[in-house]
Amino acid sequence: ATAGFWAEEENFWLEGPDFFRANMVEDVVMHFPEPTGKLTGPQILAALEKAPRWDAVTFYDRDMEKLGNKVRITYRAEARRNGFASYVARCESVYVKLGSDWLLASHKQEALDR
Repeated sequence: ATAGFWAEEENFWLEGPDFFRANMVEDVVMHFPEPTGKLTGPQILAALEKAPRWDAVTFYDRDMEKLGNKVRITYRAEARRNGFASYVARCESVYVKLGSDWLLASHKQEALDR
């Protein structure tokens, strides 16, 4: 089932607010490079309404650890949007199992120079 986590993670880069709402815990925390910084549940959805989504994203250096009812994945992402320079970041996401669903509990991005 590990492929499912990578597919879900990719959707967090490409999809809009409805996907986020359905696939993250209510009190999810995300850390983005400044000036965005830390966002929590409702702030994330509000920010998404204004932000254009990525056209494509590729993950490198993928790693996954399962810790009881949590899964932590780390990777390097290269995201692309037409007409803009690629965005490269080191990322970490933690998913937690609630019932039969795995939901995103936290996500962290650190921008990398090429």
